[in-house]
Amino acid sequence: MGASTAAIAEATAGSPNLSGGVFANREAAPAAGSGPGPGVFVDMLRRPGAPAGVIPVLQPAVSDEPAALSITWLGHATALIDVDGVRVLLDPVLSARCSPSQLVGPKRMHNVPVAAAELPPVDVVLLSHDHYDHLDTGTVTRIARTQPDALFVAPIGVDAHLRHWGVGADRIRTADWHGSVDVSVRGTPLTFDAHPARHFSGRGFTRNETLWASWGVTGPSHSFFFSGDTGFTDEYREVGDRHGAFDATLIAIGAYDPLWPDIHLNPEEAVTVHGLVNGGARGSLLIPIHWGTFNLARHSWGDPVRRLLPAAEAAGVDVCVPRPGSTLDAVKRVGTAIDDPTWWERHA
Repeated sequence: MGASTAAIAEATAGSPNLSGGVFANREAAPAAGSGPGPGVFVDMLRRPGAPAGVIPVLQPAVSDEPAALSITWLGHATALIDVDGVRVLLDPVLSARCSPSQLVGPKRMHNVPVAAAELPPVDVVLLSHDHYDHLDTGTVTRIARTQPDALFVAPIGVDAHLRHWGVGADRIRTADWHGSVDVSVRGTPLTFDAHPARHFSGRGFTRNETLWASWGVTGPSHSFFFSGDTGFTDEYREVGDRHGAFDATLIAIGAYDPLWPDIHLNPEEAVTVHGLVNGGARGSLLIPIHWGTFNLARHSWGDPVRRLLPAAEAAGVDVCVPRPGSTLDAVKRVGTAIDDPTWWERHA
């Protein structure tokens, strides 16, 4: 399932954000370890988040040469981002289930757009935290084998999992909250800034031994923000104050529930976070993620987008809701991600 507690502790030693050997949110959230009650599992068995019909999935049409800024959504929090000629893969989960076992656990509700072994060349794999729906052993180990030049950037502690699965330490870069990782790919510098998120971590029975984070990624000419998993926190105002506007944000809008309001954003909060990380500036494009692929909460399949769009319109925020596998050129605002903007309505 992952690295041992001892290996993780070695990787996180010295972090100022550790308390008693574990990490905690800067803003208190209810303990996640107790889990939901039996009634929630009964509700989930009714498949409230199942789509109506087969979700349209496109074969990714990714160029051989990474673009100035393009976004290909592969489902849930997984996306390929080209930024200033560098290709970044976010939270790769391309297995049938997001689970420690491919026999049980949440099953993908649409086909995978591309298998891990068939991905185009990737320069950097960017990870937000170690939950199974964001860090998949099978996908990561396949990428590590088939893409020997890919670097892995992760919050501290997650590197212990990667080394446990055979990823060489020389290929791994980590950061604590408010830290950064600088890489150079084919002469292009890229900075990955780790920002506090409001969530938790853990695989199996462990909790909060590894860090979770949102990321700001900045190249010479373009930038984007990746929320990972998070609840609402005013910490994102500091991101906007420090960074200024991003060209695009990829922000989670799904898997919210009244029982866990502090660890997952709802759609209206996602719009607010978009505004905060951009310092209130207009023009940045919001790409919703973390919805539509795995049934992880009790809301209906289309509810996240149905709520997102009017909230974004009221706030004057530009939104693109891509189909799985579709690509958007975020500079020219063209691509398969925008040629059918109402596709989701047919499956809600």
